[in-house]
Amino acid sequence: MAETTRQFRPVTATILTLGATLVMGMIDADTFLNHGAVFVSAQTGNLVVFAVKLIEHGWGAAWVNVPVWIGYFLGCFGAQGLSEHLGRGNNRRQMRWLMVLDVGAYVILASLQQTLPTMWLIFFLGIVAGYELTVFRQVGGLGINNGIMTGNTKNLATSTYRAWIVGDQSARQRQIRLAGVLVIFIVGCGVGARLAMLTPRGVLWIATAVKAILLAWLFLPVAMEKPVR
Repeated sequence: MAETTRQFRPVTATILTLGATLVMGMIDADTFLNHGAVFVSAQTGNLVVFAVKLIEHGWGAAWVNVPVWIGYFLGCFGAQGLSEHLGRGNNRRQMRWLMVLDVGAYVILASLQQTLPTMWLIFFLGIVAGYELTVFRQVGGLGINNGIMTGNTKNLATSTYRAWIVGDQSARQRQIRLAGVLVIFIVGCGVGARLAMLTPRGVLWIATAVKAILLAWLFLPVAMEKPVR
């Protein structure tokens, strides 16, 4: 009699990470254009913008970049704890619950975006970004930072060297995966920028829809490993 494993297929982690990368690009473009030049996932850029604002215009202009950094820190912190304790021993149940929390957060923030003050909206978006970048970070078995393209670009360059100059076949695979992540993030930024101009309140709802589709994927048989006998 066949027994089902408690694991998802490796492609499932890749799909979840690429989906999170797309959404992070969308949200970063939206918050930069519509919420005071703030990045919720790209904290390197966020800190640069903070410092520039502080020097040029003072604390009154720079403070808006601080709550999102705090939120991002708390999101990473909380996600690490949840990943270690939620659904321990059952990968399917763990990932489903982690994704349920993710979708729930997007639904709440999309619903409240017109009533929440900017500070609180970007603070909570920072939490979600930190959560996602901690939980969803595997592409083809390669660990990546799906909202932090500085490190990914460096890794792409070193993998390209090893692939083209040294002839390392595993580096060639890393190169392809990292390039894919960069492209997905750029596409997300472009989509988010366009949506931010056309329907500023719609960006979070569209991000929520993307996340809901990813959650649905986790309940499809195609996402699971095949039964073992």
